[in-house]
Amino acid sequence: MSVISGDMTRVLLLVIDQLAGHWVKGVEVAKGIPPVNVWDYARLNFTPNFRHLIENGLFCFAWNKGTCDTPHGMKYLATGRYNADPYWTSRAGWPYYPKTPENPGPMGLFEFAQHYAPDRIKAACFTTDHWIAPGYFYTVGYPVALSAYYPDEKVWHDFAVPYLKKMKEWNLVYVYFPVMDSVSFCPSYQKPMPHPRSSKHAYMLFLDELIGDVIDFLKRHNFWEETYLILASDHGYHAACSTARKVGATGPNWCCDHPAPYDCEVWDFEADKSTGRYSGCTRRVLFLISGGALDESLRGRVLKYAEIIDVAPTIADVLDIPYECEGTSVFKRKGETVDLHGFKLD
Repeated sequence: MSVISGDMTRVLLLVIDQLAGHWVKGVEVAKGIPPVNVWDYARLNFTPNFRHLIENGLFCFAWNKGTCDTPHGMKYLATGRYNADPYWTSRAGWPYYPKTPENPGPMGLFEFAQHYAPDRIKAACFTTDHWIAPGYFYTVGYPVALSAYYPDEKVWHDFAVPYLKKMKEWNLVYVYFPVMDSVSFCPSYQKPMPHPRSSKHAYMLFLDELIGDVIDFLKRHNFWEETYLILASDHGYHAACSTARKVGATGPNWCCDHPAPYDCEVWDFEADKSTGRYSGCTRRVLFLISGGALDESLRGRVLKYAEIIDVAPTIADVLDIPYECEGTSVFKRKGETVDLHGFKLD
C-alpha cells in the first residue's frame, strides 16, 4: 500500500477516555484558556508532545455521531460502525454484556485481523474492565484487562512496555488510558495545580508527559520508524454549554462529564441563556495519526471532518486487512487534507 513505509508496519493505538479532540471556537473557561482539548492545548503549546505529534502527523477533526458514553464509544472504535449492538449496560446496578448466540454483534477489528492473518498479525490489548470482550478489543493470546480506572502510567510502564520490549514482532497493539474519564465534576482550569487529578488542565499536562514517554520508548527501541501511532477517544465531556448548565454548572470553568443531551449549545453564563451556537462538546473526539511510518506527504496535515467509526477501517487499511464496516479509512481521503499551518478553523 502507498501509505505503508519500511519493511515492517506496526500500529500502536492509544485510546484516551473522555479526551476532547477539539472545541467550538472562541469559548474560554478563563482569560485566554479554552476548555481542555487536544487541538487548542497543542496550539497554545501547553502540551508540547501532543503538538509534536500533530505537527508530524495527520490531525482529524473527528466526531462521535452516536451515543457518547464509554460502552458505545469503545465499540464504535473497535468495530468501525455505529450499528454495533449489543453494548455493555447495567443490570440491577451491575455491569452486564447482553451478548448471546442469537445476538452476537459484530466482530471487532482486532479479533478479525487475527482470524484473517494469524501468522502475520501479532496483537495485544492492554485495557481495563469490559473492553477486552469479544466485539470490543478481544485479542487471542495476549489480552490484559485491569481494574477500573487503573492508573494510565501503570498501564503503560508496568504492562505495555514490558510486552513491547519482549515481543518484538508486535504489529497491532491497543493501550487504553482510562483516568481522564474520572477527572470530571471539577474545574477545567485552575492555579495552583495540587494534584494531576485536581482539574482537567492538570491531568492534560500529566497526559502530555505520558505521551512523551510513549514517543521516547518507540524511538529508543527503534520502533518509531515502523509505527503508526494512532491516538483516539470515545467521547468528550460537557463544559461551558447548555447541558453543563442543566446539570448544575454556574460558570464555564466546570466540567460536567458526558450525559445526554449531547447536542448542546454554548451557554452565556452571565446572561444565563444559550448563545444559540452549537457546541456538541461530548461528540468532539480525538483522532490523530502520527509516528515514523506515516507517509511524509501526510505529516503536518489536517482533515476537516472524520468520525469515530473511521478509526478501525484506517487501521485495517494500514495493515491490509479486508475488514468490512461502516466507516472509511482516512487514507482514502488524502486529497481532502489541508496544510496544518494554513488551516483556519471555521
